[in-house]
Amino acid sequence: QAGGYAGGKKSLRRCPGGATMAGVDAFGLLKEELKSEDIQDQVNAARRVNTIALGMGEDRARGELIPFLRQRVDEYTDEILLAIAEAAGGLVKAIGGGEHAHMLIPLLEALAEKEETIVRQKAVESLVQVGKQMPASTLQSEMKELLKRLSGGDFFPSRISAAGLFATVYPSTPPAMRAPLRKLYEQLAKDEMPMVRSAAFAHMPALAAVVEREVLTAELSPLFNELSQDMQESVRELAVDNMEKMVSLLSPEEAARIFGSFFDNVQMEKCSSMRVNKAKHFVKLVSAMSPARPLRDQVPAYIHLLSTDSEVEVRNAAAANLGLFCAKLDSATVKSQILPVIKELAQPEEQPAAQGGANPNQQVRESIAENVCSLAAVIGREPAISELLPLVKLFFADEQDGTASIEIRRKVLRSVAPLVETLGAEACDMHLMPEVLKMADDTQWRVRLSVVETLPVYARHLGMDMFNARLKDIQARALSDSVAHIRERAILNLSELSKEFGDEWMKDAILPSVQEAAKGSGPASYLGRITSLQAVSALAATMPGGVLSEVLVPQICVPLARDRVVNVRIAAAEALIKCAEKLQGENPAFVKDCIRPILVDLGQDPDPDVKYLAEAGLA
Repeated sequence: QAGGYAGGKKSLRRCPGGATMAGVDAFGLLKEELKSEDIQDQVNAARRVNTIALGMGEDRARGELIPFLRQRVDEYTDEILLAIAEAAGGLVKAIGGGEHAHMLIPLLEALAEKEETIVRQKAVESLVQVGKQMPASTLQSEMKELLKRLSGGDFFPSRISAAGLFATVYPSTPPAMRAPLRKLYEQLAKDEMPMVRSAAFAHMPALAAVVEREVLTAELSPLFNELSQDMQESVRELAVDNMEKMVSLLSPEEAARIFGSFFDNVQMEKCSSMRVNKAKHFVKLVSAMSPARPLRDQVPAYIHLLSTDSEVEVRNAAAANLGLFCAKLDSATVKSQILPVIKELAQPEEQPAAQGGANPNQQVRESIAENVCSLAAVIGREPAISELLPLVKLFFADEQDGTASIEIRRKVLRSVAPLVETLGAEACDMHLMPEVLKMADDTQWRVRLSVVETLPVYARHLGMDMFNARLKDIQARALSDSVAHIRERAILNLSELSKEFGDEWMKDAILPSVQEAAKGSGPASYLGRITSLQAVSALAATMPGGVLSEVLVPQICVPLARDRVVNVRIAAAEALIKCAEKLQGENPAFVKDCIRPILVDLGQDPDPDVKYLAEAGLA
């Protein structure tokens, strides 16, 4: 086995970089494994073509390896061809650089003509990769001729592959010779085979990015309009995504002139994926056409997608863009046109979903719940109190089926920051805090988790006094919650709260709870002891060195480093290491006299994980 064999069989895995090993030629081993009866051995061998080529040297790679692979393209399965197609794109360096890159074209051309889609796609990707490394003259003499051959192929797979090469060849083509190239592309875009038209349409954005501006507006835009109305859904369904990629290449006026009518007509398109993409990209697309098409004029189209479309996926995609779209509108428009629709959609269904079935409108409600608070910054404080708060309270009191109800409340809680910021401390305390405090004691742990996740938000906007009066106890209780996710989130909050309120606040308000947890002695109290140590680790970087050396290390870390529970000792080792990193510069004597001796003791621990951590900390 050490001599290049695995179970009596020669293996290229034993020849990682050189051309030979133990007197055996790596190219010979490649050929042998490509004949293996095990398909995985063949695929693995094909994946190592780059390594073999580098070991063979440039001359042999060009003269032996590339011709060998080309001659046997028709003998291999699709899995092997895919591996070869992928490897070929990285062979340019191994065969001598860009001046020899054209020698890969026959191999990749043969792969680009294969019927298997994924092989063709990978071959085209590799051709593009190889083309980027060719001199301009070679691109014209070799790659352009390849493009012509593929475009004129009798078998449709070659024409599909040709569509992916125009953007590579076009920039190096002299201006006087570009028109015939564009004509070739137009022929593919009007090909009788839908798959060829689809390929041409799919690569239109890449070509649009490299053609002249006047070509884009005068030649590609009519092709776009034609393909966007293609009888085959598989062709026209690409249109909205293409518009999203191409619209940034144009001025608002040009974008509105070229894409405006198409964009409006998507509303009535039978192909639901096009309507989904319109809803998904709505804000970017209407913004790109503004001010030529004012954003306010697009509100009816948005409302149609949000509330009227027959597909829940469309409505859900529109709801996910609620905050982004409203942020671009004026307050009056949002209040008069958007909010009434949101209020209607936010109402729970009168008839519950069928037994065992999901309520499709609930998905839309969840997306609205996740975005509704962002409207506060647009409409202002008083409308937020009168219009948004009732919606938020409606979601908080959601009484749909269990899981849906939890998700609704979680999504509002996790996105509440804009509403809190807009309301201010007094209004937030009066209108929002009662609901938050109620959910902090919810029986569903995921709801409690969402409350804990938003505590830093309230800290930023409500101030220390209100946080202490209303929310400090929630943070303290979360550190000892029975659910690990909540304890972990409470620990993550510590550094943010420390930055917001300062070290003294942390020392007075939170550390007593951490110290108390470290003293726990019940059957499950080891979880509290672990949490206290994790809190020390989280605070080590932000707390003053004096607090570490006078409180956290001697009162928490040192006693718990001798705990009978292995996981507690692991957490103690981690906390000591964090404290040592902080104190090494400002109090090296304490690290030497107090922390390192404990780590030395832990380095003798019978548990291998404890021992490993301690030794790593001492290194």
